[in-house]
Amino acid sequence: MNDFEDIYRRHYAQMYRLARTMLYEPQESKDVVSDVFARLLRKGHLPSEEKMEGYLMTAVRNQCRDVLSHKSIRERVEKLFLQESRPIHSNDADDDRLERLTQFIEAELSPLSRQIFQLRFLREMSYEEVAQATGVSKVTVYNHLAQSLQRIREHFSKKTAKR
Repeated sequence: MNDFEDIYRRHYAQMYRLARTMLYEPQESKDVVSDVFARLLRKGHLPSEEKMEGYLMTAVRNQCRDVLSHKSIRERVEKLFLQESRPIHSNDADDDRLERLTQFIEAELSPLSRQIFQLRFLREMSYEEVAQATGVSKVTVYNHLAQSLQRIREHFSKKTAKR
């Protein structure tokens, strides 16, 4: 355990700076470094002293890339939703469109996709809250939302093209 504490003290600042450079967010950067150390501790055996710095910096870089990738997915889902959402006015055409959308969601989306869609957009839960409520990862939430929105867009663009 002493070895681990020594490694932590020697490398934390450098690892944090790298994470902060890649992510810009202090809390996310701390989380990434903590995750890397937690994995190292769970692993049980430490790399040799000569390889330690390279190992830790590579692990931080990879973890930061994962975080950025998840952010990218979240941003794409949000963009897709913003493209699809329009203010609802109380007129017959909008009521009809909302009804058709609801029918499509009920008939065409899988139960998990439907649940994720409803929790996110009807209950306005965060991605993390949806992930916890459904027992899946945030990445799974993002993927289901992106696929659902793509299917909705394709379905309704076909209907519009037929008119």
